[in-house]
Amino acid sequence: MGCGDVIRKARRDIGMTQGELAQKIGCTRTTVCDWENEKYSPTDAKNLAALEAALGLPNGELYLLIYGNPTTPPADRGPGGN
Repeated sequence: MGCGDVIRKARRDIGMTQGELAQKIGCTRTTVCDWENEKYSPTDAKNLAALEAALGLPNGELYLLIYGNPTTPPADRGPGGN
């Protein structure tokens, strides 16, 4: 499940419209629509935190979906970068 799917599902689960979410976090409904359709991701830390708070998501969940876990080594390298 991608970031947009998580945003859409969480928003629908709490019965919030795209417009209501946009107003709550200080962006436009079009921006929320674009995030949900994965036209682009909410990369600004302020937006990520606001989305997580408004949707009741754990802190860092959207960040991990967008960027992955920064402490996990890439698949082609083992510990130590070899």
